[in-house]
Amino acid sequence: MSVDRQLDDITVLLSNCLDAYTAAVFIWDDRSKLLTLRAFHSLSKHVISQVQFSLEDGGLLGWVAKNNQPLTVDHFDRDTRILPYYGSDENIKSFLAIPLDDPRGVICVDSKRQYVFTNKDQKLLSGFATVVANALGAERESLHHLRQRQLLTLWRKADALPADTDDPAPYLSRLLESTCPYLQADAGLVAVPIKDGESLQPVAASGSLPVTLLRNAYPVDQGIMGWIYQNRKSLTIPKFRSRTRMPFLFGPRDGVGIIGGLIGMPLAWEAEEVGGVMAFISRNEANWGKEEVGAVTTVVRRASLVLQNFTLKRELALVRNLDPITEVCNTEAFDRVLKKRLERCREKGTSLALGIISIRDFEALSTRVALPDLAILRQRIASTLLQRLRRRQLMGCLDQARFAVLFEDDREGEIRDQLLAISAALDQEVLAPLGDDPRLESSFGFAIFPRDAASAGELWTMGFQALADQSSNASVSSSKMRSA
Repeated sequence: MSVDRQLDDITVLLSNCLDAYTAAVFIWDDRSKLLTLRAFHSLSKHVISQVQFSLEDGGLLGWVAKNNQPLTVDHFDRDTRILPYYGSDENIKSFLAIPLDDPRGVICVDSKRQYVFTNKDQKLLSGFATVVANALGAERESLHHLRQRQLLTLWRKADALPADTDDPAPYLSRLLESTCPYLQADAGLVAVPIKDGESLQPVAASGSLPVTLLRNAYPVDQGIMGWIYQNRKSLTIPKFRSRTRMPFLFGPRDGVGIIGGLIGMPLAWEAEEVGGVMAFISRNEANWGKEEVGAVTTVVRRASLVLQNFTLKRELALVRNLDPITEVCNTEAFDRVLKKRLERCREKGTSLALGIISIRDFEALSTRVALPDLAILRQRIASTLLQRLRRRQLMGCLDQARFAVLFEDDREGEIRDQLLAISAALDQEVLAPLGDDPRLESSFGFAIFPRDAASAGELWTMGFQALADQSSNASVSSSKMRSA
């Protein structure tokens, strides 16, 4: 039996027990901040069904709820102003009300006779208040368990979807479809940046959104989605309070329509790596709390992982031409990435360094070592280098004895220290065990944009020049040591 049916039966029994003209139960609505008529039984035809009113406008009922005290009125002449659940004057003479604690509310009875409610009736009404509170508490617990089951189902569906995908749009659409029912949201969508972050392109949607939304791109300097992307901040608005300025997701002509509430979060795996924005909207005011925000946070993390994997795959596709031995990108592919990152650094005003690592006398070794063994050696060299790279550092194989590394927004001292550490590890772990015939040693050089070069071509030139200078100095030092 539903709680509404139970409350109807309780008010019928209450009315019969106390010989009341009307018996009613009012519950406080936290969202609207109003007392709401939840159940009633009356001989009147003028009870306003589902009436709502504030504590200030609630007359006697508002006083009971506000002060959390019972109230008995044995005789009064007019009722329309102090009993707001009637649509007309019913000539009520007596009134008795008891406050409800959890949930907040009021249970009351009235009568057309004077001095009808006794102390015994007040005790009976207090007992009925306990029964009503128990029924509403059971309803609240049932709803809580239902929400927990929905949340577990949402997490299970999210975990069941493969995070490694060649096309994230279908995955993100299924993730939105699973999340909207839990949030009781009318729609959800994901937008990703295009045109170097100047526009946002919706790529996945669920719910009541226009079909044309996915066909257009929108400037990032307009709308809520653009604000979230540009500021890298989450936004939770259960209710938009301004009625004069209507909010919009992407722009005034995006066709989304009325937005009553919104949860939006950036899809980011690092502070500067924002792959898009996920948002859920409600046409009316939404009842979203910490539990719902936490669930969306979990979903956003999952979606961010998918976009991160896809972004890495896309970057690998950009450098599809890999060196067949070392399995790192070759010169042509590395140069494409270098030019792309150089433009990004130019726009952001940050530095980009090109480091070149060379194995001296490797050509002499290649004439004496069988090809299979030489391939294994090159793989060991590449593996040693890769293990010592940090995030966002890309390595390329220029030829069998030279490798290049990109350093983005690092200081000169940090670059030099890392290249020294890489060179030392290469000498100790890979080259020294090979012996002295010939003796292989590593050297390095680097150039920094914009300090040493203004273009990709100049960066290559200055990088090789720095390598030649360092190799020459190392050869002179080595000759002096042998002479000594």
